[in-house]
Amino acid sequence: MKQQSKILVLTTATAALFSIAATTAQADWNLNNDQSSLFYLTTKNIDITELNTFDRLHGSINTDGSAEVKVDLVSVETFIPIRDERMREMFFHVDTFPTANVTMQVDANALAALNPGERMVFAEQDVELTLNGETQSYKLNLAVVGLVDGSLQISNLEPLVVETAHHDLTDEVEALRAIAGIDSITHNAPVNFNLVFDKN
Repeated sequence: MKQQSKILVLTTATAALFSIAATTAQADWNLNNDQSSLFYLTTKNIDITELNTFDRLHGSINTDGSAEVKVDLVSVETFIPIRDERMREMFFHVDTFPTANVTMQVDANALAALNPGERMVFAEQDVELTLNGETQSYKLNLAVVGLVDGSLQISNLEPLVVETAHHDLTDEVEALRAIAGIDSITHNAPVNFNLVFDKN
């Protein structure tokens, strides 16, 4: 009987630990793709700048403050179908790397305390971007605005400039330049975003 009691206690304790772990990992906010946007700019032949975007974003902010945004690279939209195809296959290599991942750590308690219309700035926020299998650290100044029902709007205060060299994509840029028959393409891209996270 004593042995059975010990087993029962251990089983109950283990179940409780799994329950706590599941609660900790639960997201407090989930990204609303329909209300969010992320776009980047490219410049070719010195003075022709074009806007590109992505149609599908996923993300969450968890109770422990861990935040993640996944960019579905297959959904790239350059507004020219043949260029979309080249970006997917020749630049992003979506068969191997279908997503770009952004991760950071935030103060979830401070976010939860925001009232509708209240604004908070996270200065010099450490962010990691994994693109093409290469992870690079960046610093961003982020503005967070409280929305109704506890939702959040998060945007960057200035563009995040992503360098292709930091993600081992320099050769891919040159391959795109050659196949398009143009003189030059910049090797960096300013990125801007406006993300809405719904409260669970």
